[in-house]
Amino acid sequence: MPKSELEKQLEKQGRQAKQLADRQRRDNQKQAREAERTAHKEAIRVQAASIVNGQPLVDNFRVMDPTSEEVLRCLLQCELHQGNHIRFNDEDFPDYVQMSIPLEIEKLIQYGMVAGPNRWMGGGTLYIQPPAFTYFQDKQEAMERQKNVQATNQISNVVNYGHFVVGNVSDSTMAIDNSIQHIEKAIDDQGGEDKEELHALLEEVKELIDNMKTSRSIPRQKRLYERLQEHLCKHGWFYGAVIQLLGTAAMGILGA
Repeated sequence: MPKSELEKQLEKQGRQAKQLADRQRRDNQKQAREAERTAHKEAIRVQAASIVNGQPLVDNFRVMDPTSEEVLRCLLQCELHQGNHIRFNDEDFPDYVQMSIPLEIEKLIQYGMVAGPNRWMGGGTLYIQPPAFTYFQDKQEAMERQKNVQATNQISNVVNYGHFVVGNVSDSTMAIDNSIQHIEKAIDDQGGEDKEELHALLEEVKELIDNMKTSRSIPRQKRLYERLQEHLCKHGWFYGAVIQLLGTAAMGILGA
């Protein structure tokens, strides 16, 4: 029996409704996949930022983490095309990197070393930024500059220890006593968590000075010297003040 016009219309509406539902389901699945990809990219970006921002600055130069440095070395070995454009394969990197290549590339982007990545299964392309070509040399130079600054500051801490004025040799006893008082006050003001140890060291120095005055000689005190050396970087002012104190005592012996 032929279908009536009503039945045909109902079947048509059913097919259209099914097609609409299928289309809506596909759109929803596509949106879900896009949202998942977006969330994954954002998670990688945030993770990379936490690593990059946690790296130290050496003389205002950002030193990359060791894994990023190794990835950059591998990328710099790839053949350049059209200036600074390269194509890479995942096998170009160490095994421990191959499971996290998107993260490593994102870190290099945030370090300013690469740009414009295009990933596909097993490889990709990107642009090497100019700072990448000189990164390792720039890092070495920054570390040398910081080393020189630290050495200069260390010397400055020993020499420029402020208000510890010893006076003249003929009045060395009074000068030593005044300097000891200044040092004791400085320990209380600047010694921080090392106050007790610095006070103990100063007491040993005072005993040494008394022995120098009595024996008219300078006895060996290797252990005391080593303990003073331990505070050279952190409390250079104390080290310098003690050296001046001992020098004043020695000069007092010579002039006596």
